[in-house]
Amino acid sequence: MPSSRHRFVRTIATGGVLTALSGCTSDLEPSTETPLPEPESNPAPASGDPITVSRDYRASSKYDYYPETGEIRRRTGYRKHVNESGTTKEPIYEREPASSWVTRVGGTVAGTEAMTTVQERLDAESVDNVSPGMGYADGDVRRVTFAYEVWPNRSGETRTPPVDFETLVSAVPRTVTANFRFEAATLSGTFHPVVEFRQIYRS
Repeated sequence: MPSSRHRFVRTIATGGVLTALSGCTSDLEPSTETPLPEPESNPAPASGDPITVSRDYRASSKYDYYPETGEIRRRTGYRKHVNESGTTKEPIYEREPASSWVTRVGGTVAGTEAMTTVQERLDAESVDNVSPGMGYADGDVRRVTFAYEVWPNRSGETRTPPVDFETLVSAVPRTVTANFRFEAATLSGTFHPVVEFRQIYRS
């Protein structure tokens, strides 16, 4: 499981503000709510059938891949140059190593497509209180975390996703392979999603 990310311990929501408590003390009064049992494996590796997604950037002016430098460039604007011949425009780019771009952008694409797949597998138009996060590197493995959010309150009511934790784990693809096609080459990244149980307390 992810070693580079702080594991979720507890969250208290007061007046719409979330305060994360992870391995530290707090001056807040302890909650009197009864916590729901945390799954034995948390976060749990997704176990659904794998999927593959593709994006074609060959006709896009947003991103381009430069294999000679191993980077992705995103055009953000132009710089004007004025001389005796007139005015010319030079593109301005944001540059990012291709590997980190695949992790960051690919993780968003993978999470979005995996969420659509989950809705199809569960035959649901939406899955409230479940949300995919951004892609991140867990050592040599690319991951996306799906948050399974449980919201108890002091009146004894609990807002939960419409499916149980194990059902979500079995619906989320165990791998999502994302392919990004550029003029120079196709870049690929395989993500290994996990599902994380998060109990968020409301006062």
